[in-house]
Amino acid sequence: MQKVYDKLKELQGVLLSEFTIEEDLDEIPQELNELKKRYHKLERTIDEKEKSAERNTLLIQDLTKEKEEAQKSREKYEGQIKLIKTQKEYEALTSEIAQIDEKLERIESEELEALQEVEKVQTDLEGQKALLEELKSNIEEKEKEVNKLTSEKQKELDKCLKEKKSISSGLDEELLYKFEKIVKNKEGIGIVSVKNNVCMGCNMLLPPQFVNDVRREDKLIFCPNCSRILYYQQEELSEEIAFQP
Repeated sequence: MQKVYDKLKELQGVLLSEFTIEEDLDEIPQELNELKKRYHKLERTIDEKEKSAERNTLLIQDLTKEKEEAQKSREKYEGQIKLIKTQKEYEALTSEIAQIDEKLERIESEELEALQEVEKVQTDLEGQKALLEELKSNIEEKEKEVNKLTSEKQKELDKCLKEKKSISSGLDEELLYKFEKIVKNKEGIGIVSVKNNVCMGCNMLLPPQFVNDVRREDKLIFCPNCSRILYYQQEELSEEIAFQP
């Protein structure tokens, strides 16, 4: 059993390194992923603004045509004023011209608003496209950095896995599975000693009979409180025996 304890003690250090490296591997691309999210979000914003500018440009074209047609109608009605013979005809014609003037005023207002919106969008697009290029450059640089760090960490992980395989040779697979979970969940410490009837992992006072079971080393025993594997140091046992009356 002592051989198993020794293997587990050695193994927990390797496992802690493995888990730390895996966490590093997860964290390395986080900044890059955030940059990519910003890039794609900005891309969508630019696309929406370009579509908005396109819609307003088409609107301006339609308004221009509508204005030209209205102006032609106005000129036509103005030309007819000279031919009018009655007051009733004059009033009807001037009413038509007044309606056209109102229409022209509306068209010019909408045209001006659309032109201002296009100018504003174009100004925004210039700044956003410049920012997009800057983000693209940052992403390319960050990808190089991420690839380099990932490669280095992967080499470290491969080394840990190789060492882990070597150390765990001969250990029961179920035990290995449980031990890995304990190390991961218990801050890298999966096997601890019992001192003065106390678990050194969680400081729980253990029943005397339970401690005796640990001393016998007939089987692996887990702390009932923190679930770590327990072992008893023989030198402590010798010291206790030496001081017995």
